[in-house]
Amino acid sequence: MIKCQADAQEIDTLPYNFTLAAWNTSNTNTTGTPLVLGQNGATTGATFYVTSTWASYPYNDYPSIQLVNNSLHALTASGDWFTNATTPTSGRPLGWLASRYYKPVAAQSYSAIRIPASSFPLLAANGNATSWSLCPAQTAGGQVNVIFDLNGASAGSGYDVNECYGVVLHIVPSE
Repeated sequence: MIKCQADAQEIDTLPYNFTLAAWNTSNTNTTGTPLVLGQNGATTGATFYVTSTWASYPYNDYPSIQLVNNSLHALTASGDWFTNATTPTSGRPLGWLASRYYKPVAAQSYSAIRIPASSFPLLAANGNATSWSLCPAQTAGGQVNVIFDLNGASAGSGYDVNECYGVVLHIVPSE
């Protein structure tokens, strides 16, 4: 885990809004692939999202994110906040719950980790910044989603772990 490095700094609140980018550490691109909140279903009064690559879900209804007291809040283009990241679960996507009717509970599991070797802080779940993967969903027109702790993925999870690859999530300040 990156936070175990002596020169790493774990932060529970950032003073700026940001976007996320998935960086394949074996790639020469130093920023990463842009990420958005991709559609994952709805029910009365609530909408579910997963964190997806913009290339697989080219819509961005939540162009900025905040980290406040270890919780992730997604903001609309007008700055409205009614969407929170859910609790990270092994083998599952980085999920979000949006509701204007119910106050979604914000999981307090996230932090930013600054390490000198990285241009951007890294997003960590439960203090772990290195257990993220990008995985194509095995559905028609499947989104490529961010999965936490791929080791927890089970048969029938909707992902073929052989098609996934490890990434870190850069926290890129919004302009």
